[in-house]
Amino acid sequence: MAETVFESRRRTVHQKMAADGLDALVISSGFDISYLTGFTGEPGVAVVVLMESEDYFVTDRRYTTQVAQETEGYECVSWKKGTHSYCENAGMILAAAKPETIGIYGSDLTYTDFRDLKKQYPEGSFQEAPAYLQQMRARKTAEEIETIREACRISMLSFYALLDHIRPGVTEKEVADQLEHEFRSHGGSGMCFTTIVASGPVNGACPHASVSDRAIQKGDFVTIDFGTAYHGYCSDITRTVAVGKGADPELYRIFEIVAEAKRAGEEALHQGLTPAGLHAAIEAPIHAAGYETPHGYGHSFGLEIHELPFISPRDETPYEEGMITTIEPGIYVPGVGGVRQEDDYLVTDGGAERLTFITDHLIEL
Repeated sequence: MAETVFESRRRTVHQKMAADGLDALVISSGFDISYLTGFTGEPGVAVVVLMESEDYFVTDRRYTTQVAQETEGYECVSWKKGTHSYCENAGMILAAAKPETIGIYGSDLTYTDFRDLKKQYPEGSFQEAPAYLQQMRARKTAEEIETIREACRISMLSFYALLDHIRPGVTEKEVADQLEHEFRSHGGSGMCFTTIVASGPVNGACPHASVSDRAIQKGDFVTIDFGTAYHGYCSDITRTVAVGKGADPELYRIFEIVAEAKRAGEEALHQGLTPAGLHAAIEAPIHAAGYETPHGYGHSFGLEIHELPFISPRDETPYEEGMITTIEPGIYVPGVGGVRQEDDYLVTDGGAERLTFITDHLIEL
């Protein structure tokens, strides 16, 4: 019988553990667990322990049937009576097997989680493990790419359906609620992150403004950052639209600068380019015009909305075929408003393929 994608991923992690001298690995990130095992339960309800002799899936009684249905090759362990955490039970597994060197991910564990591991297996040597699964998740399989394409398609259709609802008098919150309705109507599973609807000279100048009860006014620029999930995979798009005429002239100017910066990123992106190189390409038109962007210029996504790699001036790791990134330059001027444009791209052997196709021209409603 052919090896499944999840068996292949588990085998790869075991090989990496052996090469790095790890006798065990404790995985508590729900997204890493989903990627490794196929489990579709919510994050935070399981811990996986990998060892040479046996692999364990620690959960509670609510999920044991689901684990049996969705995963293969794991010994499912339900909480033992008298225990109070997944990590405490994982520590018991380690104590019984007595591995010498155990890899953990400190950013995924609370202090209490780590204390529970150590309490059950105090003689174990715990150390930070390389980011095996995050690195594997950075390069998407053909199946993952097709799922992301569909998430992008649903998001685009939902956005175009939303445009008829954006008009003076409608609140930011009403726009966000309508967009979630459109996601579900078009086959998505709701928002994969909290939608941003930022309008006017105050909220529009905040890159990650909270959706408010502010009524949109004629002459506003409105930035909408949105994405739905499809079969667990995300999409991520941003568009700034104009509601009628009469906006501050500076907004029209920065719209063109942001559009130029996004084009520069698109043209530069290819296999072998580094995130630092992509950062420089996007930033050049913005700096040349005398502006700054107060956030990163993009990131990958998949099961999570933010995944490796991130566009960063410090990352010299080359892009590989099968990686996905957003490109999202933005300019924000307090008291005037802001503009952000964002699309999704797949790195190919010949360059990059754009996955989202909403017009780059300013949409005037």
